Amino acid sequence: MFTYYYLYLCLLTTCLCCESPTFSVNNDQSLNCDVKTRIDSGWVCGRVREAEAGVKYASFRGIPYAQQPLQELRFKELQPLDPWPDVRLATEEGPICPQYDEIYGRLTRPVAMSESCIHANVHVPLDASHSGSKEICQKTYLPILVFIHGGGFQIGSGDADLHGPEYLVSQGVILVTFNYRLNVFGYLSLNSTAVPGNNGLRDAVTLLKWVKRNARAFGGDPDNVTLAGQSCGAAAAHLLSLSQASEGLLKRLILMSGLANGGFYTASPAYAQTVATMFLQQVGIKATDADEIHKQLVHMPLEKIMEANRIVQFTTGLVSFVPVVEAEHTGVTRILDDYPETLIQRGRGKDLPLIVGTTSKECEFFRGRFNYLGFVGIIENNPVAALPPSITYSVSESSALNLSEAVMAKYYEGGVTMDKLILSCKDLNFLYPAFKLAEWRAAQGAAPLYQYQFAFDSDFNAIKFGLMLTYEGGGAHIEDLTFVVRVNSLMDKDEKSFPPRSRDDLMKHWMTTFVVNFMRCSHPLCDNQSGWPASDGKRLNYQLISEPVFIYNNVNMTTEERDMIDFNDNLYEMARDAEAAS
Repeated sequence: MFTYYYLYLCLLTTCLCCESPTFSVNNDQSLNCDVKTRIDSGWVCGRVREAEAGVKYASFRGIPYAQQPLQELRFKELQPLDPWPDVRLATEEGPICPQYDEIYGRLTRPVAMSESCIHANVHVPLDASHSGSKEICQKTYLPILVFIHGGGFQIGSGDADLHGPEYLVSQGVILVTFNYRLNVFGYLSLNSTAVPGNNGLRDAVTLLKWVKRNARAFGGDPDNVTLAGQSCGAAAAHLLSLSQASEGLLKRLILMSGLANGGFYTASPAYAQTVATMFLQQVGIKATDADEIHKQLVHMPLEKIMEANRIVQFTTGLVSFVPVVEAEHTGVTRILDDYPETLIQRGRGKDLPLIVGTTSKECEFFRGRFNYLGFVGIIENNPVAALPPSITYSVSESSALNLSEAVMAKYYEGGVTMDKLILSCKDLNFLYPAFKLAEWRAAQGAAPLYQYQFAFDSDFNAIKFGLMLTYEGGGAHIEDLTFVVRVNSLMDKDEKSFPPRSRDDLMKHWMTTFVVNFMRCSHPLCDNQSGWPASDGKRLNYQLISEPVFIYNNVNMTTEERDMIDFNDNLYEMARDAEAAS
């Protein structure tokens, strides 16, 4: 297991390997620059901040990693930056990308919102005596975690309000978070060169290439990048691992409550076309030529686009614009050349070790949203709404209705209730995809996949407090993440440790330890690998994380979980038969 002695050596190296720096720029005094480094586009000036246990870290925030996608660049692939001549101030986060937040509420505190949102935040651990040097040491080769934020492909940011770096940098690793285009800007698809779709994923590829080029400037190892994400961010990370566009850019994956084969979205072009049509109707565009549509969209006021996006987002429910299987287009980096399930079964990404996590009460997080949207009544009136969208958009309407009868019998016998909806949401969207991925990879002899289920009932629950939720026991969607990154939006400015020194704090140490271990040795435990074996596809074992006691609680799936897998296997088999017959 990762030890404090090893951490001390890493941080000591950060200081000792640096010589006294010399700078060719002379305006740093006016910037009040704590720490600098030179990336491929120029010098950047960061700020030294304090993390856990008094660890100092260099924080570079709001660094552009490509040109901002404005005017004619709307909906286009990101373009390279022009170098800047002077030192660029990178001490505060930039604006978040345009969005309409119906999920995070008090958990986030954005400083601004703008289409000029293509920024990265890089957080680098420093030794306490680093104050004598103003330049980042480039010889430490620290492991790098690139984290993709969640938000249903519609909202969110990489800001430190919800993704604070304090826990991870105090364990001697670099954390990179970033903003990428969301909702209509990130995922509108007209299946054309002008508006190809998947721009949010293309932004992430651009960011990974930027990290590869600039890793050493921040003291990182360009060949030791772990890609992680939560919810749709995890699905995006998994999709990128299946894409030829990201080859050589990542070494392993951590996927928290989201997979490319997850049930909460579909990569069907038919779905993408449905949502695009809905959006174009809202903005009043009647043209059918993609180039003409693009011409109108690049000159359309942001407010009009976002109002139409808001309406589409409400109409479709939890997600609206999402990744899509795309055709080849001249001059466009193709991200997703087939359905995720097909790519997985072909062996794409099989050489990358994975950690796949779920929580015991995933969909309690969405209870308020379900109530607001009237989901119980929607399913009562239209049982097809109970199906995963990947099934709904692969079969005919009559077949979808027939298949929905099986879901209604399994989950809603005796009537639709919110509690039954919460259970089916967890099984269909999160738990089944995780187990199925483990089965597929085991059958391929792929790199190890380590599973966990987060079932910790914390003393202070950031998600419950931030969103005023009242469920009992276990962990809901995002809760596991709050013990890996710090929720600074809920922290008192004078409080040095959050969560407080308690069993919550021990869980923070447990979660960050296995994340950092995995970044270093591709196993959650490193020196006690028998305590957390890989899922072998037969037993489908996972680590049950219910208390922070460092007693490894690896369990085999329950009878109920096996029955759930068998049910979903049969459901998808019936869907494939129906699709083949149509």
